[in-house]
Order: sequence, then C-alpha cells, then structure tokens
Amino acid sequence: MDPFNIIIRVDGQQIDLNIHPQEAGTYKIIYHGALLGEIFMGKGAGNWEAMTADDLEPGGFPVYEYDETSGHQDILLDYNLVQEIGREIAADTGFR
Repeated sequence: MDPFNIIIRVDGQQIDLNIHPQEAGTYKIIYHGALLGEIFMGKGAGNWEAMTADDLEPGGFPVYEYDETSGHQDILLDYNLVQEIGREIAADTGFR
C-alpha cells in the first residue's frame, strides 16, 4: 500500500499527517518529514496502540522533535490521539 495523508485535530488546530503503511498492519506516522511513531491495532477490537519514534528504527526519517519556533504543533501520541489517528486510517483504508 502506498503512503497517504490524513487530517486530525490537535488543540483545535488541523494537522496533516503522512501515513506510511508497513508490514503486518502497522503504520508509521510522519509529521513535517519527521517520524512521530508507529501505530497498530491492539488486541482489543477497535483499540489502537502506538510506539514512539524513540522506540523504533527511523527507517530514513529523522525523529520529530518539537521546536516552538517552527510553527509546527507539539504532538504527543497519547491514547486519545492514537485512537483518532487509527479511526482516520481505518476510514481511509477500510481496515477494521
């Protein structure tokens, strides 16, 4: 599957993320060219889980580090955000 884009909202702001499907139903999350992390379907139905970029091999991407002067959003892959990203991926791919 080819990479695709999704749009989510963080702190009331629209954020564009680039999704890179990997093997075995995992998805690398890219924000402004840098790796945020990877998400995958957890053991519970409809429950997505994440690994942060620090826990992954970046695979050619720099690891995203927030810089308040960049104008980019400070994004933390917390439970609610991971579920929102997962719902958008499912909507785009038909993955259930």
